[in-house]
Amino acid sequence: MICVDGISKSFGNNLAVKDVSFCVKENQIVGLLGENGAGKTTLMNIITGYLEPDQGNVQVNGCHIQNQPYQAKRSVGYLPEEPPLYPEMTVKEYLSFCIELKEVVKDDRKKHLNEILSVTNLHEVSHRKVGNLSHGFKQRVGLAQALCGNPDVLLLDEPTNGLDPSQIVEFRKMVHNLSRQHTIVLSSHVLGLVQSMCQRVLILHRGELVADRTIGECADGCFSLVLAAPPKSILSGLRELPSVERVTLTPPPNSKESHVLVETKEPERFPFELSSFVSGHQVAILELKQHEDSLEEIYMKALRSHGDDVL
Repeated sequence: MICVDGISKSFGNNLAVKDVSFCVKENQIVGLLGENGAGKTTLMNIITGYLEPDQGNVQVNGCHIQNQPYQAKRSVGYLPEEPPLYPEMTVKEYLSFCIELKEVVKDDRKKHLNEILSVTNLHEVSHRKVGNLSHGFKQRVGLAQALCGNPDVLLLDEPTNGLDPSQIVEFRKMVHNLSRQHTIVLSSHVLGLVQSMCQRVLILHRGELVADRTIGECADGCFSLVLAAPPKSILSGLRELPSVERVTLTPPPNSKESHVLVETKEPERFPFELSSFVSGHQVAILELKQHEDSLEEIYMKALRSHGDDVL
């Protein structure tokens, strides 16, 4: 659906995006994560065709964004960080204008407008001027314009900026429903938003793609373990197992059980070593599973792997 191949872009001496490559499959919700200035918006603008890369190419729906711009851009709906709204127009006038720009067949325009108003819950304000709407409704109008022409791909750049918690919950529901018919790339620097909405995360750092991970993916060589023994009696023994690199106590604290996170360099060997250890110490294993990295852990590991000194 989207294929980004070796994209680089500089502004003067500032390298904004460096040799970024990835592909996004149909109906995925992919989070583009990174700190402010990481290159997220630049990359979004290149995918839409608004900016031309210095190197590399982008294909959307099999169409090259530079060689076949008309066909490629018809497949893309874009909600930039600052939605391109006309405050003097009513919501209905503005969306009708966007539908006309997207060259929707004339006989289908009224039906298409009503569908968009329903999906984005804008019927109640459709006759109000855009400039008189609250920030939350303006964001909805921005999403609605991205849906004009029914594009296969939606690119959403920091779409929840300035929304209150209830508006964010409503926005998440809308995006989840839209993912049934659209491929979605959502740019944000908010870990919790990406964690709750996306199946996969791309992490940009200083213009480079430093991680491409499925959210909830098992961490290599990391196990969550609960043993029916107090920590004092088993921690030192666990740390002495040949394959173990690190053992960390995790909540909840308990004087009768040990909740631990075990990092091992030989994940295939560790369960057998553990079995021998608990047999020798007559300790029951209450829980053993491969640990799933949280998005925060994925993000911090990605930065550490590129030499950043993070906590």
